[in-house]
Amino acid sequence: MATDTHLTPDEKPPLFKAWWMWYVLVIAWLVVLIGLFRWFTVSFS
Repeated sequence: MATDTHLTPDEKPPLFKAWWMWYVLVIAWLVVLIGLFRWFTVSFS
């Protein structure tokens, strides 16, 4: 009935060799966004 959709430990993430690289990318992207929002706030206030 139910399909087995969980990842096995041997599966690799798309694009990168390890999942921790995705975490670094996401955290870096959030830091960039926060920096841009801060810059916009200071520039246009």
